[in-house]
Amino acid sequence: MMRPQESSFTAPYGRKHELYPRLEARVKALVEAPCRSLTPHFNTMILLSNVAALLFYELNQHLNPSAMLQEFLVNWLGFYLLQTPQLLALGPFQGRPACMEIKVGHGTCGKAAQTRELLIVPDVHVFSGHLPVDSLSKSEIAVPIKSAAGHVVGVIYVSSTQQGFFDDVDAEGLKSIATILALHVDFPMTRTLAKNPLLADVASLQATTVASPLLSGKDDAKVGPHMEGGAEPTTQAAVLHSLATRMTAAFITSTPHTPPASPATMFTVGEEGTGAQNLPQRFSRRVGGWEFSVTEFSRILTQEEVRHYEKALGIGAIPEIPLAFNTLRIAPAERTDAPFVTFSLLEVLRSAASFYRTDAYIQSTLPQLKIPVAESWKHTKYATVDARVDWAWRNNYFGVDEWRCTLKPLEPSMPGVNWGLLKDQTLPILFFHNLDILEDDVHDHGVVTSSVRIRVMPTAFFVLFRHFIRIDGYRVWMREVRLFHEFAVKRPDQQPHVVVREEVRMLDLGDGEKYRHYSPDDYAREATVVEAHDFYASIEDPTYGDWWPSIGAS
Repeated sequence: MMRPQESSFTAPYGRKHELYPRLEARVKALVEAPCRSLTPHFNTMILLSNVAALLFYELNQHLNPSAMLQEFLVNWLGFYLLQTPQLLALGPFQGRPACMEIKVGHGTCGKAAQTRELLIVPDVHVFSGHLPVDSLSKSEIAVPIKSAAGHVVGVIYVSSTQQGFFDDVDAEGLKSIATILALHVDFPMTRTLAKNPLLADVASLQATTVASPLLSGKDDAKVGPHMEGGAEPTTQAAVLHSLATRMTAAFITSTPHTPPASPATMFTVGEEGTGAQNLPQRFSRRVGGWEFSVTEFSRILTQEEVRHYEKALGIGAIPEIPLAFNTLRIAPAERTDAPFVTFSLLEVLRSAASFYRTDAYIQSTLPQLKIPVAESWKHTKYATVDARVDWAWRNNYFGVDEWRCTLKPLEPSMPGVNWGLLKDQTLPILFFHNLDILEDDVHDHGVVTSSVRIRVMPTAFFVLFRHFIRIDGYRVWMREVRLFHEFAVKRPDQQPHVVVREEVRMLDLGDGEKYRHYSPDDYAREATVVEAHDFYASIEDPTYGDWWPSIGAS
């Protein structure tokens, strides 16, 4: 230990040697139990904040038990930050070590976050939901911090050693401070909630919701598949949640052997042009012997539904924004019960789970992209967790019915994607949709998205499925699958000729500012194609050919 030679320093307090063994034990107890629901980076900040608070107070109390520090009227002031839609994590604070995490709806902070309203507790001992941040606290106030869109992104929490300490003056003053913070501070969940406002409503869902008839085994006749537009608002909301839950059950109980019927057909609660913005919307069009169907419903999965997905798929991680009800189906108009192409969250995650166990993933896909700080995570307890799926849900999904069809390498004599036709701007577009399937912010390290878009023209259809990953300051990785079919083009056996092209693209970002406002399409234009494969869909099921003559028929 170094000390200036000219120093005449002498320790004024002679009992410090009794303090530090006790501090060592308490620090060890704090840091040995990180919160497994938070990222290592977030845990580091929280643990160090708690250790700093512990050392600050214990040193002062030991050296001067009568110090004013122990008699503050305001004994704790700090922030809890929204980490997920249902979890608040400890942020910067002044006071004694505090709870590392608080579930939304629990305690004063959790209640304020859930109700989105300021909450004053004059006496913590008569408030049944009180969570003791500091044992000296007798009253408390929690003020939600709301983004410009009105979403709660954090909570200001203050406690006092006196009962009834907080009043309307404190409330108005702290609300003004919360407004200033929301305008100038980039809170962890602000951008995520702005992209998907329905995510903010997850924490407010009641636990006593209507059980899924398909999951409980009860008769589902109590809830009809159609709903009149004049239903009472409360009844409409209850029926909507029940229908959405049933849609989830239908998805996760289906197997690839028996493709699920269209959820829009099974549970049509909103039709085109009805104006029912909060209901599933179904759009369909028949062109060239095909029926193209899209269901749009931007509600994400509830926690219960997420658990069903994890159990059904055998994985331990679901994206933060799982849009399970957005689907695309392409089926022969004469066999609408048997879709030829399907894109949905369930199928993408099912593919990601199976792909994770393959040599192709381990040897080729996995090394192509890693979060730069991941190497340091290997030395934490997080390295022992296996979610049984890729951390960014990389997959090898093509959308084609793999139980009736096989993808075979495109032969040199076969036509591929007709790029000239696709670039012809004189052709009318009869049907177009762009659907998001999932999104995740990779714990603030970037973004993961899956999306699918379809364009139908009088003579052909074109589908682009893109799984896009951006790790900020490092790399973009994307896998694109294109499906193309000209209605008049058939193979010698009269099968419709459906072409499938797969590409993997990568782009190193560095710290360049030029990429700050890029869209996935912008990245795709500049990225390098590192893998490319061309296939055609070969129908192998002998019972699935009765509709071939109807394709392209005038």
